[in-house]
Amino acid sequence: MMILVPFKPLVLVLGLLSGLIFAGFIGSSLLEGKVPFAVDTGETRHAVVKQDAVRATGEHKHPQKAPSARAQ
Repeated sequence: MMILVPFKPLVLVLGLLSGLIFAGFIGSSLLEGKVPFAVDTGETRHAVVKQDAVRATGEHKHPQKAPSARAQ
């Protein structure tokens, strides 16, 4: 049995839907006063500094055991 799918209308509907989602994203970003595709370096910089501080002090939430100790 052959299933026939009308590809042109399906592609048009999916393209229109994705275009509306994209336009809505840009519109909501502009209404909030944000630049839609700008990388927020402030929060990522703080996350990197926080990770470096944890590595430098050696504070870990879960102590790591040697593989031989885990095998018991």
